[in-house]
Amino acid sequence: MQLLLPVWDCPQEGGFHANVEGVRLRALQPGIGFKGLFPRLIGLLRQEVLAFAPDMLIVSKGLGYAGWIMQWWLSQGGRAILDLDDDERAWRQRQGRHAWIDGWFTRQELQLIRRASGVLAASTALADMVQRVAPSQRVLYLPNGLPPVPERAAVEHNPPRVLFLSRGHDVHEHALRRIWPAILAQVPDATLVLIGGWSPTPRLPQAMDLGWLELDAYIQALRRSALALFLPPDTPLVRAKSPARLLDCLAHGVPVVALDVGEYGALLRAGGGAPAPDEPTLLAQAIALLKDAKARGRWSKRASRHAPALSWDHRAAGLDAWLMTQN
Repeated sequence: MQLLLPVWDCPQEGGFHANVEGVRLRALQPGIGFKGLFPRLIGLLRQEVLAFAPDMLIVSKGLGYAGWIMQWWLSQGGRAILDLDDDERAWRQRQGRHAWIDGWFTRQELQLIRRASGVLAASTALADMVQRVAPSQRVLYLPNGLPPVPERAAVEHNPPRVLFLSRGHDVHEHALRRIWPAILAQVPDATLVLIGGWSPTPRLPQAMDLGWLELDAYIQALRRSALALFLPPDTPLVRAKSPARLLDCLAHGVPVVALDVGEYGALLRAGGGAPAPDEPTLLAQAIALLKDAKARGRWSKRASRHAPALSWDHRAAGLDAWLMTQN
């Protein structure tokens, strides 16, 4: 197996090569370019693909350079799988991209969905989109998986700390402003811990904003919490995502209270939890767990029992079996 990574976000690592647990990693420097055009990168990608001669090419997102290489490989008679993990058009609209750029990327993505040997979809919303575009296309639902964890967190012994993980676009801020004071009215000693890239962070009573954390600090903050609260807005962008942070909570046995939106609801149900259909239900769930340490312990143990079915090992086995059917 070989992994090709154009180093858009870390150009200093261009040219880095390594073998990690049997995977050949190649970090490719885009080279000199102008307004997003990097001719050298296309040549490097083709060179690497031809040298490796893969039985199957798996392309993430399939936009821009990755999409060009996938189109080229398919034109050579090769097989290629398209991996979708975002509603890319929703992202472009959020970023205010020009209509002609949006149209070009949209056409590229739709063409690849139709021509691919198969499609991996990180959410049921993306899988449904593929089926609408190409009803006969083969699709595998492949959400994020749980990381391995030696033991669950002892959440029944934690103080009433409510963890709130956000990247900004994935939270209903007005809902948080309603829910948090209502929680404090019933659990006056509760603390809200905000983690992630949310700017500007709303000012809330008894709340601390830790911003982005290094991995060890993030895990410690997670394991010291009584529960995690998710308030995703019901938008195409959010429904298409597979929330890895919710899975982090399930992996460590941290009780999750979340609105039933897209994969937030689907993954929580798969982990033994019950997503809330509305804010009053969510509020009642959060207050009950904060007040009842034994209930938190039961919730945590139930999540641990469901963890193997949500693990990356289980996802990988499913992907391997599906890929074998592509032969």
